[in-house]
Amino acid sequence: MQNIMEIATSIAKRAALSACLSFLAVSLAGAADQPTSGEIADKLSRSSAMPKSRSLVLDKAGDRGIINAAEAAEEPAAIDLVVNFEFNSAELTNDGTVLVGNLGRALKDERLAGQRFLIEGHTDAVGSDGFNQGLSLRRAGRVRQELISRFGVKPARIEVQGFGESRLLDPEHPEADVNRRVRVVNLGEKGAKK
Repeated sequence: MQNIMEIATSIAKRAALSACLSFLAVSLAGAADQPTSGEIADKLSRSSAMPKSRSLVLDKAGDRGIINAAEAAEEPAAIDLVVNFEFNSAELTNDGTVLVGNLGRALKDERLAGQRFLIEGHTDAVGSDGFNQGLSLRRAGRVRQELISRFGVKPARIEVQGFGESRLLDPEHPEADVNRRVRVVNLGEKGAKK
């Protein structure tokens, strides 16, 4: 009888180990598709978004003129991240937790020191406008909370805003997964007025 118990215990341990390894493999496979903290920091670095040289550009009338490239850059440094949440919830999935971790490590990068960021929440067009607006704000707030509590990012560096379904990344496919995302925008130096 003791042999049967030992065999059953051994099988149970192997099954538990197998389940843990399978979970880890799935988590790592998902993480491999996500941007690293270095890639996120590169994208959010204002120096990479705005060259410091002067540029020759054509204005709208077709005349040639020299302007400062930094003045020409209308878009701030930003990155769209597909942060996964539980369905109709602001609870992060395992993949979402990994990606927010990469973002947290990126915000600790010395190139981003002293910079402020806007965390924008976006949804797809499934559901009502009001529900999606609230959900997008809760999700952006959850990312902010994780960055503050897990990575020690100062609260004054992070603002949040929910856009619901008002700014679809793929308007031709309003229910597509790509529309459910968090956009991180570099607002510039702390204390700088925009």
